[in-house]
Amino acid sequence: MDFFHGKTKRLLYKINQDKITFSLLEYHTVLDANWDKVHKNVKHLSVDSKSVACASGFDLLERFENLNTFFLVAVPGFYVESIPRSLFLCLKGLRSLNLSRNRISELPSSIGSLKSLMYLDLSYTPIKRLPDSIVSLSNLQTLRLRGCLDLLGLPKGFGMLTSLRHLELDVVGQLKSMAPSMGSLINLQTLSAFLVGKDDGCRIVELKKMINLTGAFCISRIENVSSSEEAMEADLSSKKFLCRIQLRWTETRDADARKEERILECLKPPLALQELSLLCYGGSKLPSWIADPCYDCMVDMTLYNCFNCEYLESIGKLPSLQFLHIKEMCKLRRIDEGFCRDGEGQQSHAFLSLKELTIEVMPELEEWTGVQSGDFPCLQKLKVEHCPNLVSLPRLSCLYSLKHLEMSDCPVISSLPDRGVSASLEYLLIKDCSELMKTCNKSEGKDWVKIAHVPSIFVDDEQLSSN
Repeated sequence: MDFFHGKTKRLLYKINQDKITFSLLEYHTVLDANWDKVHKNVKHLSVDSKSVACASGFDLLERFENLNTFFLVAVPGFYVESIPRSLFLCLKGLRSLNLSRNRISELPSSIGSLKSLMYLDLSYTPIKRLPDSIVSLSNLQTLRLRGCLDLLGLPKGFGMLTSLRHLELDVVGQLKSMAPSMGSLINLQTLSAFLVGKDDGCRIVELKKMINLTGAFCISRIENVSSSEEAMEADLSSKKFLCRIQLRWTETRDADARKEERILECLKPPLALQELSLLCYGGSKLPSWIADPCYDCMVDMTLYNCFNCEYLESIGKLPSLQFLHIKEMCKLRRIDEGFCRDGEGQQSHAFLSLKELTIEVMPELEEWTGVQSGDFPCLQKLKVEHCPNLVSLPRLSCLYSLKHLEMSDCPVISSLPDRGVSASLEYLLIKDCSELMKTCNKSEGKDWVKIAHVPSIFVDDEQLSSN
């Protein structure tokens, strides 16, 4: 079939009619139970759930023996709740199966007959368990289980799915434990988390050969790691495609500080890491590697509820760090020079790339010192919150890029540093800081002159004019 320009009669393009016919034979969509034009040799078929419910659709589906792709599209009011056993026995050539967002609570064991299946999507279904026969799907590469909130766990033989590359589910939120022998899935690239167990097949050493993991990854229940040797064997540093790592302990537990220090020291992440989070760590000090400037891709770090930590490593040496959040270090009393630099030949300035710093919920923190002129040259936002014993702040006037400063629930601080805040500051919030509120009072506070140039000043939600 030729198409010409109307005036010039110049040939614009040709369409091969045979290819159109072939395409229509291969791909088809069934809506509102309109099955009439579906060729028996169709390979890729999308059917809405209404068509299945209203027209004995599953019986009709069984005649499409050459089907490679089947997508059951959920339509409100016509959700499919079960799949007949005979369907998978008839469609043995399926490579891609999407049943997402329907109300399927279980699959028939006959799914194990789909030996060519490479893609299975059960996302946002109320499925409770996968049939044991699923482990015979030797070609399965992608299994999607996101939003399956009723899922009780994965089959015991799940490690047999050695072709699996993408397992999409919220491991921490959806599973109580990992399936045994997950370490056999050496081709796995997508896995949100690993729940460390104490039993063989569920220990952290299962991670040893999973070197293809990519993106974000969480190791949870690290308190179940029995020794530093076991942590070392997991070989976290070899997972070079991971860019975001969260190391997480269970919050309510009896922590062995020395043991947790040794284990965390052996959980050294890959050098290409961009984001790191430590949650509920029980050691009294951070690992030495956390301040290694070789982590030159690290842009974001969160230290949350490191409840026994008494000292901060020289995180200021990290050259690319832009966001740092420190929260609930309940035993930390001082932030000093060691936070910025270690005094061992480090460049004179610290935190060269940091843009945002949050220090929050530090009940024992009394002093913050050690900031020199030239440190934090890019810092734009600083939040200091819920530090009831903090007496003073470091020099703020030398933070030449600072635009946003928040001070909340720091009742002991009685005044700002001698030289006040930097000229760059555009927004200042002081809330629940009873002593500081007095000294920053516009009419008679001795610190008002230090902040009068700031365009937006809020003290306990009241905006003060700087004019």
